[in-house]
Amino acid sequence: SSILVVALCVAALWALAGPPFVSPPPAARAEDAPRFDQVAQAAVLGAAVAAPEAAHAANQGYAVLQLGWAVFIIGLGPAVLFWIYFNKPEIL
Repeated sequence: SSILVVALCVAALWALAGPPFVSPPPAARAEDAPRFDQVAQAAVLGAAVAAPEAAHAANQGYAVLQLGWAVFIIGLGPAVLFWIYFNKPEIL
C-alpha cells in the first residue's frame, strides 16, 4: 500500500516536472499577412451586415414551437413536485 502511494507521488511529480506550456508557433510578420482586394473586402462586409437577417429566415412557427417546449419543460418541475407531494409525500 505504501509502495503504491510512493509510486503515485513519484508519477505525479514526474508529470508536473515537464514544461507547463507548449511553445507557440512563430509569429507571422506583417508583410506576410494576406492582402484582400476591394471586391473581397466588400463581399466580406456585405456578408457580415446580412448575417443578422439570416436569423429571421425561418418562419414564426418555429419560434412558437420552441416557446411551447420551453413552457412544457419548465412546467415539468412543479408538476413532478406536486405529484410527489400528493401521492408519495414520504420521499420528500
